[in-house]
Amino acid sequence: MSVPVRTITSFRTTFNPFSSISRPCRLFLNLIRQPSTISASSPNHIDIKVTQLPRNSTQLPEMTIGFKGGKEIQLDVGKREMKIGDVIEEVARVGRVIEREQTLKS
Repeated sequence: MSVPVRTITSFRTTFNPFSSISRPCRLFLNLIRQPSTISASSPNHIDIKVTQLPRNSTQLPEMTIGFKGGKEIQLDVGKREMKIGDVIEEVARVGRVIEREQTLKS
């Protein structure tokens, strides 16, 4: 399943890079950080903000993903013990709904 990069406008994440439960945050960040999403002049630009916690932090990782049209989802990756496949599936589901809404408006 692919990540609908065209529908994502912002990505915020907080995680401890040394924790194994933060793996989905790190991998999803790598998936969306592409040459087409980095440039501010690109139509697929994603505003990315990452907060890395100290090594001894006990705070659980979390992500907030903003989509076109103002929709935003917050994923408590640590609390829900999500894997990268779960994160991609959730984001793809919301992305497909937004793409469907855009095609119906056109």
